Amino acid sequence: MFWRFMIRMVTVCLVVLSLGYLLPIFSVLPVSTAALAGVIIAGLGYVVETLILKKEALPFTHGLISFFLSLGGLTFMKMGLQMDFSWLGLMLAALIIGLVDLIIPSTLK
Repeated sequence: MFWRFMIRMVTVCLVVLSLGYLLPIFSVLPVSTAALAGVIIAGLGYVVETLILKKEALPFTHGLISFFLSLGGLTFMKMGLQMDFSWLGLMLAALIIGLVDLIIPSTLK
């Protein structure tokens, strides 16, 4: 489970950073903010999967959990940190994070 947390944290950080550079409607400054987003979203995912699911989840479930936690985590972080994005940018970021989490953990089992 620790490796899944680390992989999720790194992928969320990389997706947030790359979206910050690629999309004009999604801005993340500095890099530590993207790393904090990765830690928060991966930590929430770890808590949800261990406390609520309590068993091995399907890859589709990992993707859905990541999508909804990304929506909540990024919205929460927008209020307090230097993240600037529109609702379209938020939905795109959450969708890409969910898709990456759908693909990567299922291939690393």
